[in-house]
Amino acid sequence: MTGANPAVPQSQPLLTFRFVVLCLCGVAYFMALGLVYPVLPGFVENDLGGGPVAVGLAVGGFGLSAAVARPLVAPLGDSKGRRFVVLWGCVLAGLGILGNLWAVNVAVAVMFRLVTGLGEAFYFVGIAAAAQDMAPEHRRGEATSYFSVTVYSGLAVGPIIGERLAAAVNADAVWILGGAMMALATALSAISMPGRPADAPTGWPTSFIHWPATRPALLLGLGLLGYSGFLAFIKLHVDDIGFEHSGAVFATFAVMVISLRILLARLPDRLGPQRTSTMSYVCSATGLWIIAFWSQIPGVFVGTAILAMGQTFLFPALFVMAVQSAPANKRSQAIGTFSIAFDLAVGLGGLILGGVVEVSSYSMAFFAGGSLSLLGLVVSRTLVRPQLRVAY
Repeated sequence: MTGANPAVPQSQPLLTFRFVVLCLCGVAYFMALGLVYPVLPGFVENDLGGGPVAVGLAVGGFGLSAAVARPLVAPLGDSKGRRFVVLWGCVLAGLGILGNLWAVNVAVAVMFRLVTGLGEAFYFVGIAAAAQDMAPEHRRGEATSYFSVTVYSGLAVGPIIGERLAAAVNADAVWILGGAMMALATALSAISMPGRPADAPTGWPTSFIHWPATRPALLLGLGLLGYSGFLAFIKLHVDDIGFEHSGAVFATFAVMVISLRILLARLPDRLGPQRTSTMSYVCSATGLWIIAFWSQIPGVFVGTAILAMGQTFLFPALFVMAVQSAPANKRSQAIGTFSIAFDLAVGLGGLILGGVVEVSSYSMAFFAGGSLSLLGLVVSRTLVRPQLRVAY
C-alpha cells in the first residue's frame, strides 16, 4: 500500500516508551497553546482596545501564518528529520507566546500571534509524522486518536489554568507560563523525536503541495471552520450571558474528546472516512446551532458536548487518508499539505465569524459556523468514497 511503513513490523506494540514521551511532548505544547485561548480575546478587547474583528484576527492569525509557512517547512521534516522541525516549532511558538509581554497594541499582538503560527507550521508536521512513523500500518487511525488526545489534554487543562492565573495575577503570568511549558516541550521532543533518516530526500521537492492530500484537507477545513469560531468567541459569548468560568466550557469540550478518542480509538479504522465524517459534520452543526439558539448556560454546555462529539473523529479519519497518500519519505510533506486546512480554518473561521459578530451577534456567528459544517457534509458525500468496515 502507498504510504506503508516497512520499518515498523505489524507485531510491534504501539505504546512504546518513545511514543509515550512523544505524547507527553504534545501535552506540554498544546497546554501552552491552551493557556492563551481564554485570555487572549479579553486581552485584545479590554487591554488593547480591539473590536470583534481584531479579536478574530488575533486568535486566527496563528492559523494564517501557519498555513502560509506549512508547505515551505513541511519538506524539512522529511529531509532534515522530525526532530529538527519539532525543536524549531517549540522555540518559535514559545517566543510567540512570550512576545505578548511586549504587546502594546493590536498590531503587535497579531505579529506575535503570527510567530506562534510559524512555530506551529514547524511543530505539527514533525510530531504528527513521527507518531505515524512509530505506528504499525494497521493501527494508524488508533495512533492518530491517541496522539490527538494529547492535543485535547493540553486544551482541557490549559484554558482552566490560563483563566485562573490571569484572574489571580495578570495576563503576563499566563504568557510566562506558556513560554515555560514550551521549554518543557522542547526538552521532551529532544528525547522522543527521531533524527534525519537514512533515506531522507535531498534538495527541495518539485512541488510544495502533495496534491493527493488536498481532498481530505478540504474536508477537514470545512469541518473546522465552525470550531474555530467557537474557540474565538465562546469566551465572550458566555461572558455576555453571565457565566464567568469559560475554562469549564473548554474543559467540557476537551474531556469529551479525550474520553471518546480513548474509548473508541479504533472507530475511524472500523467505520472508514465517509461514515466517520458524516457523523462528525452532523454533530458539529447540531452542537453549534444549540449554542446559537439556546443562549443560556445549560445550552452552552449541551451544545459544547455535542460539538465535541462531532470533532472527535473527523481529524483521525481524514488524517489517515492523507498519510496513506504518500510514501514514508514524503510523509511530512503530505501532513503539511493536509494540515494547511487546519490553519486556514482557524484563521479564516475567526475572521469570517468575527465579521458576523460585527454586524449581528455571537449567536448568529455560531449559527453560521454550524451551517458551514452542513456544507462540509454535502461536499464530503462527493469526495469521500464508502469504505468497508474492517474487523480487527
